[in-house]
Amino acid sequence: MNANVEENIMRAIIPGLLLGALAAGDALADACYVSTSASSEAIQEVEQEFCYEFIGMSDGDIDWSCNNEESGGMMNSEQRKVASCADARLGSCEAALTQETLSNPRSGDDDRSKPRPVVPNDAKVITHYYQAGDLDQVRIDCESSGGTWQAR
Repeated sequence: MNANVEENIMRAIIPGLLLGALAAGDALADACYVSTSASSEAIQEVEQEFCYEFIGMSDGDIDWSCNNEESGGMMNSEQRKVASCADARLGSCEAALTQETLSNPRSGDDDRSKPRPVVPNDAKVITHYYQAGDLDQVRIDCESSGGTWQAR
């Protein structure tokens, strides 16, 4: 094969490979797995296991809200970043992501070392529930805050 032909083929292939690599990176969306349990056996019905992901945000923005800072109070909470949320779920809530909801589940806790990410107008948060003490109440909370509930 002629050297010029090989060079032209490589010029045509490389942009396609780069585009494919970028698309694959977008497919590996960040998510945050959260497990909460009561510190007292008297209130175990509030135990939850869920995972949330941001749609329409930049890679790494979920780091701001997904951390294991001390939860305090009556609940123990563990959060960890995962590549994606698991498929086996009881239901999901899709809602608009706003500056206020960005910090949930600890809304109002503004003492962070990193500045809060900018939230685009079309950004969404999808929360997938795997365990909930009262799934009907979770659905009511989702819908009353403007979200859309989908049972599995």
